[in-house]
Amino acid sequence: MSDVIVIVFLALMTVASIVGAVVFLCKFVSDENDVVHKKSILAVILAVGFVLRIVFAMCVRGYRGDYKVFSNMFAHLEANGVGSYYNGDASVVLYPTVYFVYLIFGGLSNVMGLSDFALGMQFMIKLPLIIADVLAAFAVYKIASKYFNRKVAYALCAFVSVSPVFFIGSSIWTTPIVFTVMLACFACYFMARRNYGATIAFAFASAYSSKEGIYIFVAVAVFSIYHFVRAIQKIRIDKPDGKDIRTADYNAVYAVPASFVLSFVGAYLISLFMTAKFSLNPFVYIYEFTIEPLLSWQYFTYNGLSVYSVFNRNGASPVPRFPTGVFFGIFFAIIIAVVCVVYFTKRNRATMVMLAAYSVFTMQTYYPDSTAISMQSALLLLVAAYALVKDKRLLSVLFVTGLALVINSLSVLGNAGYLNNLADYSFAGDSYTGSTLMSGGMSAVTIVCSVLTVLAHLYFTVVAISVGMTGQKKQLLPADGISASVKAFFHRSNAD
Repeated sequence: MSDVIVIVFLALMTVASIVGAVVFLCKFVSDENDVVHKKSILAVILAVGFVLRIVFAMCVRGYRGDYKVFSNMFAHLEANGVGSYYNGDASVVLYPTVYFVYLIFGGLSNVMGLSDFALGMQFMIKLPLIIADVLAAFAVYKIASKYFNRKVAYALCAFVSVSPVFFIGSSIWTTPIVFTVMLACFACYFMARRNYGATIAFAFASAYSSKEGIYIFVAVAVFSIYHFVRAIQKIRIDKPDGKDIRTADYNAVYAVPASFVLSFVGAYLISLFMTAKFSLNPFVYIYEFTIEPLLSWQYFTYNGLSVYSVFNRNGASPVPRFPTGVFFGIFFAIIIAVVCVVYFTKRNRATMVMLAAYSVFTMQTYYPDSTAISMQSALLLLVAAYALVKDKRLLSVLFVTGLALVINSLSVLGNAGYLNNLADYSFAGDSYTGSTLMSGGMSAVTIVCSVLTVLAHLYFTVVAISVGMTGQKKQLLPADGISASVKAFFHRSNAD
């Protein structure tokens, strides 16, 4: 019964945060007035988000399978030190970017003796995730304040700070996807600013934080290669002299290849901390951390918001002869083709961020091996895309999918009996009757939430084509008050 109360409470909190976001966005969407005490307001918003996450983090340990990856890393660091962590199986270890961060926090936890206490370790495991969450909210603020207006930036930042849609991964579930999302969001910010070095560096770091991180490379590769080729063409035509080549119109010709090389070297050096005693060949573990997880999957989906859940394939394994590699190749080629066609038609950097979100959303919905928390990797990118594109239909996709994510992932935790701080041995005895797989009557939750997500993806496809191919947008109308704001949000305004 207590699990049901927690699920209902957080679902209602999600609805309340969505309504609040709509109200404040409608109130400030056309407000260009300056704001007094800018830094203080931002600090308060981020502080509220931080405290809220700490409270939930100390009350719920999270999904024990993912949590154990972190705790095992702490134990391995204390017993064996640095360098022998990776054993050739990327699915049971932290990815290099996340491992590098946890070398600091794991070392502090061991030195301070916090690892000897359950809540102490829990705090040190979740603190980096919470910090990453706060940084993600800050990234949203930076994007919105640059390309929208400052008050809308505060509203979106507050929404990310207080909505369970965004803090469920760090404070409740405990997943490294939080790092992926934060790094990808900064990559999108620099992508919009046409900063090739920072875009590629953050995209590399995101790809090395979880298997979901590789998806954003579709957008980053298209964006970078296109501007690299375009810079070559402009240099041939304009023939710039001296320092002129450093301008944004030309610098992609050297910034893009240099950034890819330097980011590759940086990723290799960071990875050495965990792989030095396993292999010194960078191409081996680059493949094993990025490509191999997409080619070798255990289930069609495991409680994920996926089309396979709709067709009752939740927890089902593919037959041994299932052509995984062919499936991946065809699917990835389709995604690349869609992104290229839409982007090259409009050639708009804001559209590119939307397509990055669309790529991740599509992979999570239709590609196998998703989990209940995987979809969170797409939702913050949707917020960034809205801040740049300013089409309210993106918010519709975000709200529907976000609510489905909260209900589905919390139901998984409740079904497994994980909405608490109980020790691991509590789930190993004969008295334990829970299950990490939603089956029987509980499978209805995953099916319904997956249906909503698939419908949201189809709608997202329409929006992506509409914005990317025609440039038409449906923007929020100014309104004041809850009733007026809700009407403005659902108003079928003509595309601008």
